[in-house]
Amino acid sequence: MTLLQRDRENIELGREEGSISATKILKLHNKGMNNESISSSLQLDPEYVSSVISNYKNE
Repeated sequence: MTLLQRDRENIELGREEGSISATKILKLHNKGMNNESISSSLQLDPEYVSSVISNYKNE
């Protein structure tokens, strides 16, 4: 495996994990949880949580 292949695989894994996190954030948001609670329960950066929700509302 070359370094480029490894980097591509890691990028793809990061995308998948980000997608899963975003899905969890939106599910909790739709259940009525506030951003701070979502951030705390999923152990994610509050700015990331706010960004995901903001992007979802703008679509």
